[in-house]
Amino acid sequence: MQRLWSRLAPLFVALACLAISGCTASNASTGWPKVLHYAYSPQAEQLQGGMLHTNEMRQYLQSQLHLPVNLVQVEQYAATIEAMRANKLDIAHFGALAYIIAAQKAGAQAIVSRGYPNGRISGYRSLIAVPRDSPIHSIEELKARAKSVVFAFADPASTSGNLYPRVELQNMGIDPEKDFNKVIYANGHLADLLAIESHKVDAGAFDEAYMTRLIARGKMKPGDVRVIWASSQIPSEPIAVRGNLPEDLKKQIQAAYLNMQKRNPALWNELSTSVYTNSPGTTYIPVTDATYNGLRHYALQLKQFNFLEN
Repeated sequence: MQRLWSRLAPLFVALACLAISGCTASNASTGWPKVLHYAYSPQAEQLQGGMLHTNEMRQYLQSQLHLPVNLVQVEQYAATIEAMRANKLDIAHFGALAYIIAAQKAGAQAIVSRGYPNGRISGYRSLIAVPRDSPIHSIEELKARAKSVVFAFADPASTSGNLYPRVELQNMGIDPEKDFNKVIYANGHLADLLAIESHKVDAGAFDEAYMTRLIARGKMKPGDVRVIWASSQIPSEPIAVRGNLPEDLKKQIQAAYLNMQKRNPALWNELSTSVYTNSPGTTYIPVTDATYNGLRHYALQLKQFNFLEN
């Protein structure tokens, strides 16, 4: 009997393993990675009061996917894209333009974004602002004073911090690199906004949500910068996964986001007040790569849109 059990025991263990979705052997049989790598931005965390929501997101994904989740700190979109291209990153929150680049260069695949219960995607705006006591009061005055202006974009791959304001400036007859005294990239929206407020630059472009969030947290007053231009609505940023992950894993990651409001209301409420997801009445909705085709066409308005190929 003991010999029979010694032969049957491995079979029972294997059958039990198959019955548990979190079993490592089951994951290995489907080609799932042993660990998922999840990107987070320290700048976004600063607006959340620390690592709280990122750690809770990690724990939530682990509970839903039954896989260890490793946090990967990222600063700029370029580094995030390169990490995903090297298979060192599995899940990331991209800006819309950064996603288009990531899809082309790293095989990123959009799975969810912020939207409304009817399936319509939500959006946000790009702003160009100047310090509160600046002599510049309009985009026309910005053009007139261009030769003396130090202008800050947020990030080369940012939709609201580069693409949309750059198209607007181009349509105004301004070639930033040629017409402004100097152009810099501020290493993110928060740094960009603070550079404007502190007079380190004469004007800059950033995501409106950062200013809204800083004002709501009492870290900035409504009049600390003067907005001189606002864009039309930009489609909300996607959560994207590495495209060569197993299809069943991608579907389960998507389901974890789509069901978050029901499965973890506390985390959902935290994210609903974050800099990324501050549109009231919205939820996560499924999206695909085609959701961002309109933005691809918008990008073609740039005369020298060459950083897609870099």
